[in-house]
Amino acid sequence: MVFFTVALIFIIASGRNTRALHLLSERTASFDNMQKLMQSMDTLITITEDESDKIIFLNGRVKSEFGLTDSVIGEKCWKIFTVDTAERCDFCPKNKNEVRQGNLVSWEFHNPINQKYYRIRSRFIDWPDGSKVFIEQSDDITELKDLIAKLQEADAAKSKFLANMSHEIRTPMNSIIGFSELAQDDEIPQKTREYLDKIHMSANWLLQIINDILDISKIESGKVIFEHIPFDLHTIFEHCRSAIMPRAMEKGLALYCYAEPSVGKKLLGDPVKLTQILINLLSNAVKFTNIGTVKFFSSIKKVDDTGVTVYFEVKDSGIGMSPVQIANIFKPFTQADNSITRLYGGTGLGLAITQNFIEMMGGALEVESMSDIGSKFSFELTFDAIDDTEIPHRDISINEYEKPNFEGEVLVCEDNLMNQQVIREHLSRVGLETVIANNGKEGVDIVKKRIDDGQKPFDLIFMDVHMPIMDGLEAASKIIGAGSKTSIVAMTANIMSGDLELYKMNGMSDSLGKPFTSQELWKCLKKYLPVVSLSPIENRDSQTDSDEEFLNYLKMIFVKNNQEKYAEITQALDENDINLAYRLVHTLKSNAGQIGEEPLRKAAETAEGMLKKNKNLLTVEQSDILEAELKTVLEKLSPLLDETGMPDKPEITDRGEISLLFCRLEDFLVNSNPECLDLLGDIRAIPGTEALVRQTENFEFESAINTLSGLKERMELK
Repeated sequence: MVFFTVALIFIIASGRNTRALHLLSERTASFDNMQKLMQSMDTLITITEDESDKIIFLNGRVKSEFGLTDSVIGEKCWKIFTVDTAERCDFCPKNKNEVRQGNLVSWEFHNPINQKYYRIRSRFIDWPDGSKVFIEQSDDITELKDLIAKLQEADAAKSKFLANMSHEIRTPMNSIIGFSELAQDDEIPQKTREYLDKIHMSANWLLQIINDILDISKIESGKVIFEHIPFDLHTIFEHCRSAIMPRAMEKGLALYCYAEPSVGKKLLGDPVKLTQILINLLSNAVKFTNIGTVKFFSSIKKVDDTGVTVYFEVKDSGIGMSPVQIANIFKPFTQADNSITRLYGGTGLGLAITQNFIEMMGGALEVESMSDIGSKFSFELTFDAIDDTEIPHRDISINEYEKPNFEGEVLVCEDNLMNQQVIREHLSRVGLETVIANNGKEGVDIVKKRIDDGQKPFDLIFMDVHMPIMDGLEAASKIIGAGSKTSIVAMTANIMSGDLELYKMNGMSDSLGKPFTSQELWKCLKKYLPVVSLSPIENRDSQTDSDEEFLNYLKMIFVKNNQEKYAEITQALDENDINLAYRLVHTLKSNAGQIGEEPLRKAAETAEGMLKKNKNLLTVEQSDILEAELKTVLEKLSPLLDETGMPDKPEITDRGEISLLFCRLEDFLVNSNPECLDLLGDIRAIPGTEALVRQTENFEFESAINTLSGLKERMELK
């Protein structure tokens, strides 16, 4: 009986063991299949023990990637894949609680052995022996990282190019628009006035195209920034009406504008972009309407504690669109069809920009249109609002029929001579005196000297952003750091996104874009200076300087002072003084641009680029081009030396007269005022002033001041 029982137990035990062995065999076979699968995968798979970090499995991709064999099985993973240290890697997600809780964790790792980047997915899994093991599945993302880096670099280069393009194009546009406005102030023949009107209109048209291209680039890069400041909707409507009315009248269209009375609140938002939206819609309505009306109105849809919802609508009786055409109008660089572009022109960017701006402000642009009937564009926007009484009132409204007059002194930091002339003329027309600084450092020094001497501070400072020696951002910071309380307005052609915030971070309270109109300048001035009187715009002031005479004078100076310029550049390069060569070429580029010699300016610009960062990459071919272009300009302008040269004057020997002339010149030089040129006819008549005249003509103000001081000392003048 006992034997039977023992035998029975043995048989039963043997049966159980057989089943266990069978289960184990199945599990092992499954594990073998899993290993084969992992070995065949293109991703890198590493499995390690939880506590010891010892490698228990590597697939073939890992072995080939790092040149490993099965001999590393049992080694600690961080010794094989990172560096030979005594401690596990502190960045490994194995140490994180979420991995131990069974979650999949993704992370990136730069391997110091092969200098590659990997994206790794890590988690714990069950191993055939019942333990928990750590599995890492890695994919090589080095090429992706390199591509992202290149894209980021390309994006940065694009942004830099757009910023530079903005500055380079808008700077001469400032001169074109500014001088055409100033010239219209003169009593000129009607035909000439018509030409100037066309120049002004074409320049503004070109500027709008430039702005559209820059805006669409900012939208695509996600760098559009919206302001959140108080504004008056009726002021925006009035501005839009003033901007569009001349075009409507020219086409004989009736323009109706209506804004529902306000609700006693000021809206908070971005008035500049809202104005741009409305003007884009109105411009299109006028452009595509040949007869009939254009209607523009807004109404208050909702008012509550959180804000005000406003409905906007622009409706016209123009050419209209078909459904197919409507589907295309919001695509950048696309018109409704090609015939529209041929007949009406345009870049096809206005509506794309408008739609994007409206959507970014929380609205949606709706369009209804029928061919030969007309179109209606509408949208709603909800604005935050504050009570009108919460805003300190300042009268900054612009009456388009009156010109404001001010009193005060303005410091203008601007390195471009033509722009100096434009801003000085504009400020002079409204009663303001101007002190010019040719760069940021001069501006800082002038302000500091006034503070140290206890003199009256400037009433306002206009600061160009891009200047040599010291740019506007650094200069503004230093001026504020010196204790100046004068408001600083950034004056720049660079209008890329984020610029205004950057200017504010450096202490600039406002910005004035270049080019600017008289109205834009007056509006800016009214924010900071009291208006002492108003005068009808019809009472034109006479222009203080003849633009043509001034340009001829600049050309004459160019001829006189650049005869040996190429030799000076060559000598600087022979002596390996690349910085000097760069400065000479930069000056030549600027001067050529001032007198409108574009081929020479381009040749100098190319040479300048080859001399940047203290490296001489100037080729013989490019050097020859620069020499040839300079020679051509000098030969062309040489007759001006006789035509516009200063007439001979009797020598001035009277000490009192010399002292007076020197005193006036010194005042101009100290303030870097271009009006110093007006005195050179008399200064030349003083014996021994050749060097002083040459330095003054070159606007080398510091050198001229030193030379003048020496002359006064030798002549024993006070």
